[in-house]
Amino acid sequence: MLVIVIAVIIMLAGGAVTVVQQMELGPFASKVTTEEDADGKKKEALKSIEPPRFIAMEPLLIPLFQGDNVAATVQIQIQIETTADREPQLNKQLPRLKDAYIRDLHSYVPRLLKEKKDLNINSLKRRLTIIGSRTVGKGLIGGILIQSAMNRKLP
Repeated sequence: MLVIVIAVIIMLAGGAVTVVQQMELGPFASKVTTEEDADGKKKEALKSIEPPRFIAMEPLLIPLFQGDNVAATVQIQIQIETTADREPQLNKQLPRLKDAYIRDLHSYVPRLLKEKKDLNINSLKRRLTIIGSRTVGKGLIGGILIQSAMNRKLP
């Protein structure tokens, strides 16, 4: 009997906390905003509305070797998403970024094509984002847009 009473009290307390939280009463009450806070929030909202910038890179050409010969060439055309204030920094880092991408993709693309015959675009985007963040620093690259990825087999 005592266990049932304790369980009911715990459920009522949990329900009361949930109601207070949802109604934003007591310790869960929201702060009253002043005009300065409202202006600051409006400016933040306008910054977040600003469309992203895309920086086009030269196509990445990755040769695939079979023995001592080039069996195929993979060409990947990408654009890098960033913000307007970080665009100049990223433009300065483009040669380093292209070098890092080519170095990594020389080993990654053959492994990716061994598992499947086609390139997995989502996996490739994740990989390019990770390598880019490691190379130029976190926060500069917002995302990667893969415009085209072609696997051309040589005769």
